[in-house]
Formats: sequence, C-alpha cells, structure tokens
Amino acid sequence: MNRYQLLKENEELIFQFVKNGILSYQCIRDMQIFEEFNDMNELTNELKYILLGEQFELSAKRIEQITRSMNNEVK
Repeated sequence: MNRYQLLKENEELIFQFVKNGILSYQCIRDMQIFEEFNDMNELTNELKYILLGEQFELSAKRIEQITRSMNNEVK
C-alpha cells in the first residue's frame, strides 16, 4: 500500500496527529487536486491546470507542480 492510499484512508486522523494544521490541509488539498485532475479525462492538461487553479485559488503552474509530485508519489 502506498503513501497516498494510507493518507486517503486516514483523512480524518491527519488533523489529530499533525500539530500544524496548515500541513494537514495541504496534504488533503493536494490529494483532492490530484483526484480531480485524473477525473478530467477529456480536457488537455493545460486546461486542467487552469480550471483547478481557479477552483483552488492557486496558479496553474502550482497545480502542475502538485500533480507532478503526487504522480511521482503514487507511482
């Protein structure tokens, strides 16, 4: 079982064990971004970055960085 699956199963527990709430929020946010990125099958990657950037109030470049790093962690 990889780290992503472990974090996804214990999403509620992350808030209890991480003292810094910002870190736990970022972990969950990154997982949500990665899931939504993979669910958008018919769009180009650039359009996915823009749409997710608008949704999560981040730049398209930051969304690209998050999805690439999450992709490396999951594989």
